[in-house]
Formats: sequence, C-alpha cells, structure tokens
Amino acid sequence: MPDKKDYYALLGVKRNASKDEIKAAYRNLAKKFHPDLNKDNPKLAEEKFKEISEAYEVLVDDNKRSRYDQYGHAGVTADFGKEGFSWQDFSHINDLEDIFGHDIFSDFFGRGSIFSDFFGTRKWGFEKPEKRVKSVNIEITLEQAYRGISSEVAIPHMKRCDVCNGSGAASGTTPKTCYKCNGKGEVQQELLQGFGKIIKIGACPVCNGSGKIIEKPCLNCHGKGEIQKLDKIKVKIPAGVSNGTTLRITPDKSGGRLKEDIYVIISLKPHLIFHRQGNDIYIEKKISLTKAALGSKIEVPTLDGNAIMKIPPGTQTDTLFRLRNSGMPNLRTSGHGDQYVRIIVRTPKSLTKRQKELLEEFERIENEKSS
Repeated sequence: MPDKKDYYALLGVKRNASKDEIKAAYRNLAKKFHPDLNKDNPKLAEEKFKEISEAYEVLVDDNKRSRYDQYGHAGVTADFGKEGFSWQDFSHINDLEDIFGHDIFSDFFGRGSIFSDFFGTRKWGFEKPEKRVKSVNIEITLEQAYRGISSEVAIPHMKRCDVCNGSGAASGTTPKTCYKCNGKGEVQQELLQGFGKIIKIGACPVCNGSGKIIEKPCLNCHGKGEIQKLDKIKVKIPAGVSNGTTLRITPDKSGGRLKEDIYVIISLKPHLIFHRQGNDIYIEKKISLTKAALGSKIEVPTLDGNAIMKIPPGTQTDTLFRLRNSGMPNLRTSGHGDQYVRIIVRTPKSLTKRQKELLEEFERIENEKSS
C-alpha cells in the first residue's frame, strides 16, 4: 500500500488551521473535484474527492485530529476498516448536502449521480452511524509530566441491567412494538428533486430508532436496558508528555480487561512558577540591587530540584540566563530541553537612613566618574 499523503497538505491548510478554515478549504475542493462536474475524467476526480473527504473526516473532528497530530496516520487507522477509509466511514454527509444540496445524489437530468455509487444506495440518511472512539481525560502536574508516572484511570463501559435483564422495562412489563415504524426503528420520506426522487431515511422520532416503546421504564436503568460501570486500568504515562498528548491503550496492554482501544488524553495543570514552551521551561527570579551590581551565586528552582546559578556583576533586569538540559525530557528521543531564568532586579521600596547615605555617596562617585 503506498504511503498516505499528509491530510493538511491534501486540504491545503496549515497544521494550526482553525476548524472554520478546514471547512472552507474542503468546501472549495469539494466543488472543484465533484465527479459530476468533471465529465472529462470522473474517475480521477472521484479518487481525489475521496482523498480530501478522508482528510476532512479526520481534521474536522477534534479527537481524530489530536490523534493524527500525535501519531500520524497510525493514530486514526482504527477508525476505518481493514482496507482503509471508505465512504461508509464518512460521517459528514450533511456537510456535503450543505455544499451541493440534495442534488448530490441526482444529476441535472435525473439519471443518478456518481455519488449514488459512492454510498452504494440512493437513500439519504443514516445508513450507518458514526463510529465513536472511547476516550478518557487525565490531569497531571508538570512535575509528574517531567518524571513520568503510572496512574489509574476509570474506563466507563456499559453493562446489561440486571434488574430488567436488558429490556429497559419495569418488572412485570414488556416493551411494545412502535406504532410509528412498526418495529423497524426508522422511517422514510420521499423528496422530489428536479426529475429525480430521493428517499430520505432517518431514525424513528417516536422510539428513537429502537423499534420499541417502553411505557413503564425500569427504575434501575431508566429504560436504557444497560447501566454504566467503571473499570480501573493502570496507565503508564511516559516522561515528557505535553498538554493534549494522547495515549492509546489496546486490549493486550490492559491485560485483557478492555475489549477495544481506549485513548487517554493528557492535560497539564497550570504551574505557579514554571511556564512551559515546547520542551523549554521559563521562570522569573527576583534578586536584590546589590547582587545584580556586584554579582553573586543564587539558588533557582528546577523541575529536578534546586540549582546554583552564577550572576555576573552588572546584570540588568530582564536578562535571560540558560540552564542547559534542565527543561522537559524529549518524549520520543533522548535529552532534555533547557530552562531559562529571567532576572528581575528588585528595587527597595523603603530605605534606612544609613542605606540612603550609602546610595547618595554611590551617586556622588558615579557623577564624579562621568564628569
């Protein structure tokens, strides 16, 4: 299988593009490569349209985009079938309707659009629900991100209700067949478009697609037939993770306790004194006027304990000093970032009589030197 193209490059957007910019880029490209508008080479247009739609499917979804930014194409392969992205995986058909209207499934002469072949049917609606990826969030401190930790996370999953045995109905009652859809769970509506006809299919509004009506819901599961349970899984968080880092926990890594992949999204708590930029750490350190003028050795905090830093004589406020390899560990390679210490020279707000005399004497000497 040839290497996949970069999704950002396919849509012609920058990696920090907003969701609105991604939608605008897809809208323009979708109009350009609509197969029905490329009669000379519809096959090539169809392939290009599928490529940009795959990129759009990933980049317009916050969760998928986060995993793609973190792991590349490997981070989203689980969202598609064994053969890769197909039109059954495309969950933004409504966006195509916004761009082309209902005519996306019937050309101007009512003969049927190429899009009919894309989706394998001329029904417009909800043939296949969007795949959902399970994810959990975990918040850690900057110090924990520096060292790496093992943490326990609670993975939610649904379990059949023991009280109603999954029926959703209260004890002594049973669900009834929906009168609106006759138990099918969906209803359809025919729409005329030009010379063509479109069948719009959607979930039944009465039974919400279940095909059943529960008149007296089970008190334990509130009619859902299942309740949420939590499984605690130990997750190893490597040193160097940043805000938004996504870790994938597969069933084999969970000791068989999981039945599907779970994505753990890391968020970092704001720190009182350390400020992170990439793998570099920034901190401000206040020193006295005399230490700045005379030079000294000062103690500064780092993520690995305190360090001694030499301040040369005549140091000015806002001077930036670097402590090499005292920043965050690199997540995928060896080594660390650096720590930068911004010096703030503290001017005394109140002086004793003797301090004033000494500073006035210092001022006289400075004036004599300059003259």
